[in-house]
Amino acid sequence: MSPKVSIILPTYNRCQFLPQAIESVLRQTFKDFELIIINDGSSDNTENVVKNISDPRIKYFKNNQNLGIQKTLNIGLARSRGKYIARIDDDVEWIDPDKLKKQVDFLEKNPEYVLVGTFGIIEKNGKQKFWKLPEEDEKIRKNILAKNCFIHFSVVFRKDIALEVGGYDKSELTQHAEDYDLWLRLGQKGKFANLPFFSVKFQVSEEQISTKKRMEQLKNTLLIAKKYKKYYPGYYKALINHYMKIFLAYTHLW
Repeated sequence: MSPKVSIILPTYNRCQFLPQAIESVLRQTFKDFELIIINDGSSDNTENVVKNISDPRIKYFKNNQNLGIQKTLNIGLARSRGKYIARIDDDVEWIDPDKLKKQVDFLEKNPEYVLVGTFGIIEKNGKQKFWKLPEEDEKIRKNILAKNCFIHFSVVFRKDIALEVGGYDKSELTQHAEDYDLWLRLGQKGKFANLPFFSVKFQVSEEQISTKKRMEQLKNTLLIAKKYKKYYPGYYKALINHYMKIFLAYTHLW
């Protein structure tokens, strides 16, 4: 019998973080899930770390070589058996044990919604920032061209719709912004929501790819917003916002 939720966890050479991420999933009160862990060609101790955690819901796969996040996420989608897809990264902790239960209940009761996220907690240099996001579909749509309104590893979305729109785009345009591109396609098929509770906690450091490749990410996000401008309101306001972010990032680099 297929599980209700497939949780996709891609990982690459970050075995030191994996146990916390995996255990936070296994603590969920909602039990009807599979955890698909995809080792994207790591050269560290990732395989042993995963195999030392015993739970029949864990499904482990390894890419023969490093394929990158976009292709790896699509492998996860292809191997998943659940009605819903959830995401977690190797350096993320799900801090609310009822996270999946709340989101699955919401999607089951509201079939017109394709994607539901939550709030999150960011830790940087020993300090915490509580990250709230727009909650209602209308407000999300008004803002989503200007900024990504979802925390990737907080979301749960409908697998059938994700496959219908083609999964994660593998082109260079979506590098470091593959989630944003998928959300904008999903939003053409149904409604969005963020539930107002803090379900995830994650660290921000200079070593993370989103920090090291910040300028490339900002430019790609701008191009993605342009690509979907006819489907969402506020494009020209969003354009100004994106250019301001690029300018500030550029001045910071110099």
